[in-house]
Amino acid sequence: MLEQAVDALNQLRELLRSEVEHARSERQILRTLDARAIFARASERASFVAQVARLEQQAASALGLVARALQLDEVSLARLRQKVPSEATGLARVLDDIQALAGALQEIDRLNLFLGNRALSCVRGYVTAVSPIPTAYDRRGAFAAPRHSAAVSVSIKG
Repeated sequence: MLEQAVDALNQLRELLRSEVEHARSERQILRTLDARAIFARASERASFVAQVARLEQQAASALGLVARALQLDEVSLARLRQKVPSEATGLARVLDDIQALAGALQEIDRLNLFLGNRALSCVRGYVTAVSPIPTAYDRRGAFAAPRHSAAVSVSIKG
């Protein structure tokens, strides 16, 4: 009865496992400041989010059908355990795995955000060093114009 929901959630679990591994590899991309790889990774993450939404919708629809078949007002693990205990145990196991993977992905994303912000600070520091912005004011109270302008191209390889 819960097969469709469990199938969608199993797909979600595998998708999350894959995304956790991809997120771990982002550290190297951030270290090398490879802009193409960073943008490609962002595109992959957008695709991941769309797939997650699709699988969540499939699972929700399947659980809605189960609720109607079992004449339940709402679907919860407690109620499913009362009606179909063996299938509910398998569902609970998959949901536990998904929760653990989502937590791991969230932690990796926090670290990647921290590393990305550090890399951004470094790049801003380099740009400011080679093309400083004057902090002095002219006699009208506006920032003084720089005496020279420079075009900067920074390529950092790890």
